[in-house]
Amino acid sequence: MAFTIDINDIATFKCVRIKDSETQSYIEIITKGGLLNAWVIKDLTQNLNIVASNDFNNGWENFEANGFKSGKMSPFACRLNKGKYSYANTDYTIDKFYLGEHAIHGILYDALFTITSTSITAAAATITLQHDYNGEDAGFPFKYSLEIKWQLQKNNLVTVQTTVTNNTTQIIPMADGWHPYFMLGTSIDDCTLSFTCDGQLEYDADLLPTRKIVAEHSFEKGKLLKGVALDNGYLMQEKENYCTIENPMYKIIVTPISNYPYLQLYTPPDRKSIAIENLSGAPDCFNNKMGLQTLQPQENILFETTYQFIKK
Repeated sequence: MAFTIDINDIATFKCVRIKDSETQSYIEIITKGGLLNAWVIKDLTQNLNIVASNDFNNGWENFEANGFKSGKMSPFACRLNKGKYSYANTDYTIDKFYLGEHAIHGILYDALFTITSTSITAAAATITLQHDYNGEDAGFPFKYSLEIKWQLQKNNLVTVQTTVTNNTTQIIPMADGWHPYFMLGTSIDDCTLSFTCDGQLEYDADLLPTRKIVAEHSFEKGKLLKGVALDNGYLMQEKENYCTIENPMYKIIVTPISNYPYLQLYTPPDRKSIAIENLSGAPDCFNNKMGLQTLQPQENILFETTYQFIKK
């Protein structure tokens, strides 16, 4: 069989390992948060993990402090100004996690998902997860369902689809995003980052968009990251919308397929990885409306991105 799927318990949730039996490469999906917690490539004598992992052996308690690695951001992404917004003539304040004055990274990053299906073909293996949010946070009292489908394909291609369904009788606001940190076995100072965009989002001192977009061309031909610190957002082009991180040995290509027109990049101080975040809307889009989606009652929307690893 070309692929295998193994499911094991970790604390109060499960770890799903999807493995390509021919290459011995695999991904690990955690059912708490529905996130990608490892992507291990078998290369000669070493196992190269190209996703910065969380240590869940002692449970979940360090996830936020360690940078929300690989977290699902829903129903808003990145920062929400003081956790407040107004919608349909009603003011709301998020109860969930704050960094300083601002709510960050949504409210479902620690949600427990149920495995609803698995499948294996000659070309790919897939697992589907679902969480039904019932309006527990007073700042977002709108019920909706989140379905996440992870797929490992041949040639080290990972696809993730998120389907959001409005389970209320009213129109609701929505944004979506992912927060993975990628690494290539060396410091990111040895890596080159390349992408084209329709401009960089201007941020204020609190990393909130000012609604102004400024020209940005410095990454179009590739830029060495040595000495470069990033915590920036970009409006991607509609067609040439992929982002590539590479060093002399390896390359990762992140390509949004559906409803992710924004890109957020972050380089942690340890310089071991880079967060390449696909976003459906800009940070604080519940207030600035940049990329904000609205869903009719029972309507759903699909968000999709792919991650491709290439050995040079």
